[in-house]
Amino acid sequence: MFTVTTKVDYGLLIMVELAKQSAGNFVSLQEIADAHNISSKYLSKLVTPLKQAGLVKSKEGKTGGYQLAKSAEQITLREIIEAIEGNLQMVRCMHEDASCPVQETCLTKPVWNTLKADLYTLLEHKTLQEII
Repeated sequence: MFTVTTKVDYGLLIMVELAKQSAGNFVSLQEIADAHNISSKYLSKLVTPLKQAGLVKSKEGKTGGYQLAKSAEQITLREIIEAIEGNLQMVRCMHEDASCPVQETCLTKPVWNTLKADLYTLLEHKTLQEII
């Protein structure tokens, strides 16, 4: 079964909450955690890769927190998901370093490749702004 991980779900939640803020406002992870009854410690682990990917920026201090690094219209779901999870792979044999004993004769690989391409297209065209 293809499932979205909790990391992706909560990472997207962080991004949605940041996108809902007025321009220039910073939001603490504790505020997001309290609003959704989620551990702020867990959210802090998720915001790091979002920051490294250039999707959020932070400010320290009493009025600090996090905000989007670019507009919600410029951030795609694919960027968010890949910042948190890396490249999307439907099945283990699609990983770049995977070896499969039936790779040469596999009849399902074209299906997974098509599904991956369609999913990438959808996620590249869906922006954070469309969600909020």
